[in-house]
Order: sequence, then structure tokens, then C-alpha cells
Amino acid sequence: MDVQFSEVRGVTKAVFEGRMDSSSVGHVEGHFIEHVVPRERPAIVDMTAVTFIASLGIRMLLGTARALARDGSKLAMYGANGEVLEVIETTALSEIIPVVRTEAEAIAAVSE
Repeated sequence: MDVQFSEVRGVTKAVFEGRMDSSSVGHVEGHFIEHVVPRERPAIVDMTAVTFIASLGIRMLLGTARALARDGSKLAMYGANGEVLEVIETTALSEIIPVVRTEAEAIAAVSE
């Protein structure tokens, strides 16, 4: 699992690649939180290259969304493939974090 960061139109963008499972989440979680939460601004997560998501990945995303919400910011995800999207919907994560198809839709979701 790897994560890269950039800024797109005033929004922090995180791009994950690989399996978001118990062994890899521990490797990137601290780095992800450090780059997203302290900025106190909206963030989007590109899930296009995520091939699997487990409960620790769900917990990391949920915890980050809650931390951002405390500061009045939002988190949205986009680009999840069918299997990853199914897990996100089954766990009801999509009821807390908007899950959309494109980067533009994600930026719009966090900019409302």
C-alpha cells in the first residue's frame, strides 16, 4: 500500500494504491492522518488503484472523516472498483463519507 498527496483546487488529495488490509494500513495510516487532518480543509481520496479494503482501512477512513468533521471539513472518496465499492456500501461507510465516480464530483461533494 502506498499513498501520495497533492493539492487540487484548495482540496487535499490522497491517492492510495494497493491493498488496504491489516498489514498495509498500519504502514500508511499515520502518514495519511498527518497530511490530511491538521490542514483543516476538505480532502478527497482517490481509490482507483485500491484492489482490496478490509476493516482497518474502513476504520482509518472513518476516523479521518470524523476528525475532519470536527474542524468543519469534509472527506469524499472516488474511483472505487466494483469489489472495493461493494465493501464500502456493505459496511455503510458510504452513508458517512460520500463515494462518487470522479475527482470533480468528489471536489464538489467536499466543497458544499
